[in-house]
Amino acid sequence: MRELPVIFNPTADRGRAAARAAELEGKARGLGLRLVLLRTTRAGEATEMARELVRGGAPLVAAAGGDGTLNEVAQALVGTNAALGVIPLGSGNDFLRSLVGFVDLDDALRRLARGEPKPVDVGEANGRFYLNSLGMGIDGQIAEDFVRWKFLRGELGYLWAALYEVARFRPFLARLRSDAGSWEFQGLMISVMNGSHTAGGFHLAPGARLTDGALNLIAIRHYPRIVRVPILVKVRRGKHLGLKGVRAALVRWVEVETSRPLPVYVDGELLPRTDKLAIRVHPAALRVVL
Repeated sequence: MRELPVIFNPTADRGRAAARAAELEGKARGLGLRLVLLRTTRAGEATEMARELVRGGAPLVAAAGGDGTLNEVAQALVGTNAALGVIPLGSGNDFLRSLVGFVDLDDALRRLARGEPKPVDVGEANGRFYLNSLGMGIDGQIAEDFVRWKFLRGELGYLWAALYEVARFRPFLARLRSDAGSWEFQGLMISVMNGSHTAGGFHLAPGARLTDGALNLIAIRHYPRIVRVPILVKVRRGKHLGLKGVRAALVRWVEVETSRPLPVYVDGELLPRTDKLAIRVHPAALRVVL
């Protein structure tokens, strides 16, 4: 039976992941894996654990939790020979959805047992790596609401937060510079996506690939509140790229300045509010077992 270190976040999915440890170990045993669960107790600890495992020569480090747990573990794995294993126990699990098109625990464990490491691209924002998604503006505010309101869960929780912000979020002036051009506009949101999905299943970047050496910049201009709900529906379904107020481009780097500090999320985790972002892609910088 092969032994596999797993950085396990018991607080993932609003704490529901803690009760799934025995289930996880049982399913893994049936696939010939003996999981060594390393439970985190605070923010940032997953990165420290992953660094120790890399220093010890671990060829594979699995992360059991949500996108935030994966993000923490990846900080230690980017640019190394150690591969990342994905065990989806979070609210969103959008990195896995972007990778393979769906989220299923049994399938993810089978990939860990039988798959091979494949290189994927990684984004970087103000010095922090991210695997799947970055949002600034209304989507950053939605992520902040989701974290603050403990009663919200999963995709429905993201949707409730989105509807709340559709009614109250104020636009901002944005200036963008990138290798695809420069723009200035009154905006609602700026996203720089590595993967295709975010916020528990919103299809924000249709056609995005984690292996193309580029990031997907999506900028949505200010819309009056009365038409924001239909826009939100289109964004959720991935039908928004043809709208007049939406601009999309493939970029390798982008610099953002806004008229006020805004919430920013990467892989569902909040960064400090800021009015400046420097973002770039690192092609094939992380190996993921698929």
